[in-house]
Amino acid sequence: MVAAAAPAPCPNPWFPMEDGLTLTYRAGHSSELVLATKDVTPAPDGTVKATLAVSLKGRSGQTDLTCDANGVRTGLGGLEGTLLSASGMDVQVVNAEGAAVPAPSVMVPGGTWKNSLSVKLQPPAKKGGLRPIIATTFDKEATVVGEEEVTVAAGTFKALKIKNITTARASRPGSEGRSMESFMWFAPDVGILKLTTDGETNLELLKVDRPKTKVKPASIQGGAKKKAVKPTKG
Repeated sequence: MVAAAAPAPCPNPWFPMEDGLTLTYRAGHSSELVLATKDVTPAPDGTVKATLAVSLKGRSGQTDLTCDANGVRTGLGGLEGTLLSASGMDVQVVNAEGAAVPAPSVMVPGGTWKNSLSVKLQPPAKKGGLRPIIATTFDKEATVVGEEEVTVAAGTFKALKIKNITTARASRPGSEGRSMESFMWFAPDVGILKLTTDGETNLELLKVDRPKTKVKPASIQGGAKKKAVKPTKG
């Protein structure tokens, strides 16, 4: 049957690339994180490219998004890299592998994926001018553990629950890593709803703003026509 065919990889409902879509989150205890998608460009080969503007703690930046058969990737190698950049650090990506969000065929209970991000981080300048460069690698293994209904400030959604094991280690041979467990919830056509670590909510969706339709009602179009027939000025 046609219904049994695998879903098209793009658009990816778990990381929607919709022109004008703006997601506002509470990050940490009181900071506000805003993710805004713009410049969405579908290609003939089925891939989609866009720009993700990121605003956090009064700082802003942007990164490229690419949706293809493997999922959605960001120019900084995942959400972690994007957030590091928005936090005010200078981020130089040394290596990035894997998708931030995999293809829809993987986003099902039992689905697993990995991604890796190696970066050189330089904190914002402080008094004295010292800005040490920190070379770090993040290896993440994610598993879809199930489906559940989740309530956040933005509303109640049916979501996928993802368990992440992230190992951070210094980018030098033989260095031991520290692993951290976290959980994320994703809703279709919205994306990330919530992120928790050790039972604490680190990220929570506050509101979803979608672009207004550009097609005007007939009555408004009629009004516009009346204005258009006014004689030209001057």
